[in-house]
Amino acid sequence: MTFSTKQVFDEYGKSGLITEHRGDNATIDAISAIETATSTSMIFLDNLKFLDHLKNNRPGAVVTSAENADKVTDLTSTILIAPNVPLAHALLKQRYGDRDFKNSEWGQVHPSAIIHETAEIGSGVVIGPGCVIGKSAKLGNNSVIMANTVIEYDARIGEDCVIYSNVFIGYGCRIGNRVIIQPGSVIGSEGYGFSQDSKKHSHRIPQTGIVVIEDDVRVGANNCIDRAAYAETRIGRGTKFDNLCHVAHNVQIGEDCLLTANLVVAGSTKVGNRVIASGMTGILDHLVVGDDVILVQRAGVTANVTEPGIYAGLPLQPLADYLKNQAVARKLQDMKKDIADLKKKLAEK
Repeated sequence: MTFSTKQVFDEYGKSGLITEHRGDNATIDAISAIETATSTSMIFLDNLKFLDHLKNNRPGAVVTSAENADKVTDLTSTILIAPNVPLAHALLKQRYGDRDFKNSEWGQVHPSAIIHETAEIGSGVVIGPGCVIGKSAKLGNNSVIMANTVIEYDARIGEDCVIYSNVFIGYGCRIGNRVIIQPGSVIGSEGYGFSQDSKKHSHRIPQTGIVVIEDDVRVGANNCIDRAAYAETRIGRGTKFDNLCHVAHNVQIGEDCLLTANLVVAGSTKVGNRVIASGMTGILDHLVVGDDVILVQRAGVTANVTEPGIYAGLPLQPLADYLKNQAVARKLQDMKKDIADLKKKLAEK
């Protein structure tokens, strides 16, 4: 997409995302990494350690903070001032540098797609090859369903969603607006529910609830979000999942959470708003994790966490305590030797 920096300022100046346009009205044909920028590229500079790259390639426009602007004046013809450079990076690249999901190589609806006659397909929907859209399913306006995705009966997909290839969305599940689901993810798989008899044989408890995913959620590749036993598993607005996460039946996850790879949340647990979980976090069943909790260092949550803060490790502990204990643990072998020496000396007296 070709655009001008004046166009960017006119579009985003009133919102405060861009507060000033300095220099020429540059014509831009790419949003680039600093290292590979050209004279027609726009780049984003939030850290002066990358300044040397600008001296070598002199991009067409630089989006940076007011504090850094004077450092780049001689290295580009155009500067856009952004109070929050990372946010400007996200929103401007969505607007001017994102993939055009509606521009399908297959046309709007591929002839190999199987669409039930009762399904409701909104205007502008793109459906790729091999898709299966079940009875009474509804697809909202301008959503994109990529190749080999299955949407079962009575499922609902909102507007402006992007559902990548090989996704499964089970019957009755509800997907909000502007949801992104990456390849291979399964929404509405059956929850893991069994009862055992006197011989320890396990008998399946049918999981007949649904999954509800609210607006602006991003589900990474190869996630599994299980349907509830009776009511719903719910993912709150704006929450973002990395790849390879598993959410069990009846879990409730709040809004604006950031949940990274290999997260596992066991059944019926409630996770609050704005929770951050780093890789390989595990949370046991029927627990409550409160708002604004941050879980790091392969956190293992085995009890309720009610106070905001940063927690780490297994058993879970406040980060400051965890770091102190880890420092001690690295010296355990020396401590063991010292204790053995003391015991020997005491025995000799």
